[in-house]
Amino acid sequence: MSDFAPAVNADNPEPRIAVALLLDTSWSMNGAPIAALNDGYKAFCEAIDADPLARKRTEVTVITFGGTADVAVPFMEGRDLAAMAFHPNGGTPLGGALDLALDEIAARKQQYKDLGLSYYRPWLFVITDGGPTDGATFERAVGRVRAAEDAKQVTVFGVGVEGADMPTLGRICSPQRPPLPLRGTAFRELFLWLSASMSVVSQSGGHGASDAKLATAEEGVQAPLPAPSGWTTWTT
Repeated sequence: MSDFAPAVNADNPEPRIAVALLLDTSWSMNGAPIAALNDGYKAFCEAIDADPLARKRTEVTVITFGGTADVAVPFMEGRDLAAMAFHPNGGTPLGGALDLALDEIAARKQQYKDLGLSYYRPWLFVITDGGPTDGATFERAVGRVRAAEDAKQVTVFGVGVEGADMPTLGRICSPQRPPLPLRGTAFRELFLWLSASMSVVSQSGGHGASDAKLATAEEGVQAPLPAPSGWTTWTT
């Protein structure tokens, strides 16, 4: 867990959904893409804060991977999120970002358990416009991510910006939930879809006080997420 992450708010008894946003801030995102990413993230923060349940139940961490993998925003409640500017730099250490995200999620879940809070299955949401530049680390991280999702410990989503290595991105995603291509720089539409999805999850009853209880609680109680329209070139 990041040394700078705010402690879980024990005065908030609501079940939590931990969301790790992995944002590609490598140099190839320079210009219009990074500007659109910043605008989209701002819209996400505002939308989460405007939702009465999601603002209390959603906890978000932002991990950037541009040159290095870093916790840009430590886990905090949705109502405490604020817009910020991400800046492009370096290569694309996606493997390091995945490892960091899994570690952060595991630590946050342990805090929920220590406080007796129930939680939803965490989300790991990856946005990238290229391919990983930390080959060996990425290969190991793929195994960790797939094992975590197979064990129902995390739900993985992948979004490829123009130029992304979609087959490689697909390796961290379930075959039932392949990565989707972003339409141009429609980051704002993407993040609004993400906030709407968080609203749906936060209103469902699919939470539990442990991974085992969570898997049982999820059966038949998870409402369908909004259709991914307006931000992707994918069609059914």
